[in-house]
Amino acid sequence: MKILLTGGAGYIGTHTLVELLKDKHEVLIVDNFSNSSTIALDRVRSITGCDFEICDGDIRNKDTINQLFQRFKPDAVLHFAGLKSVSESVANPIAYYDVNVCGTLEILKAMKKVNCQKIIFSSSATVYGEPKYLPYDEYHPRNPTNPYGMSKLVVENLLNDWVKSNPENRAVCLRYFNPVGAHRSGLI
Repeated sequence: MKILLTGGAGYIGTHTLVELLKDKHEVLIVDNFSNSSTIALDRVRSITGCDFEICDGDIRNKDTINQLFQRFKPDAVLHFAGLKSVSESVANPIAYYDVNVCGTLEILKAMKKVNCQKIIFSSSATVYGEPKYLPYDEYHPRNPTNPYGMSKLVVENLLNDWVKSNPENRAVCLRYFNPVGAHRSGLI
């Protein structure tokens, strides 16, 4: 399968990339390296012995994204790119809506142009806000208390509407708190 992986040089992206390469998927990484480094991708190559294509690009750049989709024609998108600091989102909410929401819109528009109808989105458990009960589950009310969580919820709602617009469209939203741990190699 051909998979376009946004934010592929980040923590979740690199760990996912290792598994995708082990399963022999063809992967194109799109990352602007604002919160990551190419060193992590070099380490993935060392772990897997596999190569993959990298684009140093911003998901909000319509021309770049459209060119990548037209050339690569992915079967699916794993969308892990985005800003992720709660405190920073409170100080600069516009940036969070711009990157997280507008960036996702550019991804979805490019997907439509190449008939790519599958996306997995890295959301966040911050969409729940203050707990009404624990542990959280998918039925817990969503009421984010900061712009970061709200930007993730806006994208979840956007994806829900996108799925409803076409019976062939498929989306999965992964909600989690801060993942931790290292790859068994200790390299990432």
